[in-house]
Amino acid sequence: MPSKLAKYRSKRDFEKTQEPSGSAKVRKTEYPRFVIQKHDASRLHYDLRLEHDGVFKSWAVTKGPSLNPKDKRLAVEVEDHPLDYGDFEGTIPKGEYGGGTVMLWDRGYWLPEGNENVDEALRKGELKFVLAGDKLQGGWVLVRMKGDRDGGKRNNWLLIKHKDQWASSDGDAALRKDKSVASGRTMQQIAGGKGKAPTPFMLGRKHAFNPDAVWNTSKGEPPDPPPARKRRAPREKAARKAAKEDAGGDTLLGITISKPDKPLWPADDGEAPVTKLELARYLDEVGDWMLEHIEGRPCSVIRAPDGIDGERFFQRHGMRGMSDEIDLVSVSGDREPYIEIDSAEGLIAMAQVAAVEYHPWNCAPFAPDIPGRLIFDLDPAPDVDFDEVVEAAKEMRERLEALGLVAFCKTTGGKGLHVVTPLKAGKASRLGWDEAKTFAHTVCAQMAEDSPDRYLIKMTKKLREGRIFLDYLRNDRFSTAVAPLSPRARPGAPVSMPLTWVQVRAGLDPARFNIRTAAKLIAKSKAWEDYGEAERPLHKAVERLVRAHVRTDLASVE
Repeated sequence: MPSKLAKYRSKRDFEKTQEPSGSAKVRKTEYPRFVIQKHDASRLHYDLRLEHDGVFKSWAVTKGPSLNPKDKRLAVEVEDHPLDYGDFEGTIPKGEYGGGTVMLWDRGYWLPEGNENVDEALRKGELKFVLAGDKLQGGWVLVRMKGDRDGGKRNNWLLIKHKDQWASSDGDAALRKDKSVASGRTMQQIAGGKGKAPTPFMLGRKHAFNPDAVWNTSKGEPPDPPPARKRRAPREKAARKAAKEDAGGDTLLGITISKPDKPLWPADDGEAPVTKLELARYLDEVGDWMLEHIEGRPCSVIRAPDGIDGERFFQRHGMRGMSDEIDLVSVSGDREPYIEIDSAEGLIAMAQVAAVEYHPWNCAPFAPDIPGRLIFDLDPAPDVDFDEVVEAAKEMRERLEALGLVAFCKTTGGKGLHVVTPLKAGKASRLGWDEAKTFAHTVCAQMAEDSPDRYLIKMTKKLREGRIFLDYLRNDRFSTAVAPLSPRARPGAPVSMPLTWVQVRAGLDPARFNIRTAAKLIAKSKAWEDYGEAERPLHKAVERLVRAHVRTDLASVE
């Protein structure tokens, strides 16, 4: 759209500056985005940019956005900017137009209030809108002034915060959050070309550009993904049954369990110790059920060769001497191959090396870069009754279902509960791990904000008393969560037990689910039976979340 960017291009000599010309391919999203760039040019200011009709409508806010509705901050309308400019963090060379350091101070999504037509609102000179960003949220309004208050020809507006739950009498409170939302860097670090590269928001590549001091668009594409791997063909059930019958008592699926009587869990509450062979037999019984949730995903394990009271170690990478039944997979970002368990035989092979816990990634099967599920970990303080955790799980379910997702629940094998929602992959998967984590964070933050006496999202121990920590941090590319039906390295050999929502009620006792009870219970249970059909696209849930955010803001605007 040359006409919309003609003014932008006319101000820049692209033989002298490497600023984007607007030709880069920009990732499509369901909602329009906004960015705010802190710009240390001839005068320090903050550039507000709202995505609309293929460009960024832009204003230079001289003192930065204020959270105080009584403040009216001057916002000078400037030329439309290309959308790829929304990933710009660096330094424009001195002597060029706008020369100086630029920080990506805030970014997120925006919507006009109600059904207002943006073009008509801009023509009339009053645009009311809602921001959902990292630092700025809630309702705002841009009001055009009748004339330049300094007598010039500038197109001046006023940026004003609406009175809502995100307003504050401390107008500059947000401005003191003075690090980049894209790289975590200060202005000084950006000017010096130091620190981490910023993560992209507009561009559809892994990195927008390197953390050098001058904007450079010729950084190349991200490395090619690893070649697709063939899935191991699982044994037919009949063949597996025959293998069991033909083998000896210490051999399962062709794998011999050495030291079968080795206690891995000590005697507890009158029960005999749980042996290595019992672990293998348990995994054989629940293997088909577990594989649906661990197959095709890198899987970290906790091994306890001398039992859970002995030395334990955490293992995520392959090592010399591992069974051929355990797959190894290369993952971008790590040179060492990861463990992956894609068959019942693989589970038995892990039992043979005393793997007592299984923690897979939460990606889509065979697609580490695509979120496959979200995990909400409800972790109570020691003084919180478990019935309160049950109520928290029900509330989380209601919130997720209101956003169009399907929720499932399981015990953690400890003191908490996991609420899990499967995500649709493939062509319907438009969002990545950054958006998944932000979504989970927002859901938990809203729940904590609505009931601050019951929930919190900070893990600070001194704040935990009497409350439940809503842990959203498992929703990251390299993060893991204990697998359904995985044993835990805790007294009594508990397991992470999938539940029906009927079971999630007062009086629920997680301790009843252990290695010696879980296999029979899950065989008769209807828990998670529709999990495979419950996948929903994340972008639809984000859309509903933003719309709900907008409705809340509109209701609070005076």
